[in-house]
Amino acid sequence: MEFRPVIFSVNGQKFAVNISCVSGIEKVQNIVGVPNSNKDIKGIINLRGEVIPIYSLRRHFNMPDAEYTESSQFVIVYTDDIRIGLEVDSVEEIHKVEEGMIVDVPVIIKNDETQMFDKVINIGGELVLVINIEKILTMEQMEDIKQLVENK
Repeated sequence: MEFRPVIFSVNGQKFAVNISCVSGIEKVQNIVGVPNSNKDIKGIINLRGEVIPIYSLRRHFNMPDAEYTESSQFVIVYTDDIRIGLEVDSVEEIHKVEEGMIVDVPVIIKNDETQMFDKVINIGGELVLVINIEKILTMEQMEDIKQLVENK
């Protein structure tokens, strides 16, 4: 079985999402902040006429915000019938991963805050955490995003 992750970096650490969940990789554009929204939601963008919430992995992982650079991008993903943009520092590559390179996340590190990670891939001796898009948002965040998109 072949797995094709989109590998990207956030604050110097590599993460990945399954390419089957990705609808596009976009250049950073102006984000409109939404007062009183969830702390992990940086704001919204207009992507070809569609309102897309931008989700800050840095904020979610308790990392400091950073200025955008030329390599900063939004990875647009589908989750529970809505699209969100993951704010990333750079997109590294789309990789072909063989089954032997994939392992489950060790049980000892699993908790409510790490439930989004279900796999780890070993690429040339470097470990990359795989984000399960279906588990990235809490139910509360999902409802907040649905209301945000419906009201704009």
